[in-house]
Amino acid sequence: MIHVYAFASRLDRLPELTGVGGATLEQRTLDDVAAVVSRHAAPPDGDPGRDAVAHGLVVEALAALATAVLPVRFGETFRDDAALELALRDRIHGIRRALERVDGCVEIGVRVVGSTLPRAATAPATGTGYMQERLAELAEHDAIVNELHRRLDALSRTSVETSRGGFDAAYLIERASVEGAQAAVRQFADAHPELTVVCTGPWAPYSFGGAQP
Repeated sequence: MIHVYAFASRLDRLPELTGVGGATLEQRTLDDVAAVVSRHAAPPDGDPGRDAVAHGLVVEALAALATAVLPVRFGETFRDDAALELALRDRIHGIRRALERVDGCVEIGVRVVGSTLPRAATAPATGTGYMQERLAELAEHDAIVNELHRRLDALSRTSVETSRGGFDAAYLIERASVEGAQAAVRQFADAHPELTVVCTGPWAPYSFGGAQP
């Protein structure tokens, strides 16, 4: 069984660590696309959480070595080399385009939660009053958070927002712009102590791959 970690371009060497279950990492190449894999006699029977962490550590190590990395979701496996090569050949053009899209970039995640308006000393007397207050709060929150989004969007190649509560977005940012993006988030957080602002990464571009084998 072959476990796949990521696809990469211009990968000169493999990271000096082991993969899921302590397996040795290997590189399988088709044209200019490298698939980083490990071989297993049977599906790993260890702790799934530990295996997922090992998978993620390999992906992040690859992101530090290659100019472009497409993480593959944890648990993606193939029966043998022939099955992997067939999958690669079927998807090679899409994988190559996705690698070009993320070339030289990493992912930064930003989440903002909290209210931008102070709570009224007394509750609104009517349901209509409550709804009006809530709408004003949401509009104020959106306007303030959009200020941060515009700054980060100007620094990024593209971005995606999730549908979870609050503001939650991922930005595909060139490595040279990471410090600027992180500084923008810190400045925003300092200016709005009433909000909880969390910035994560830089990570491999998990949210921008769009090409699984």
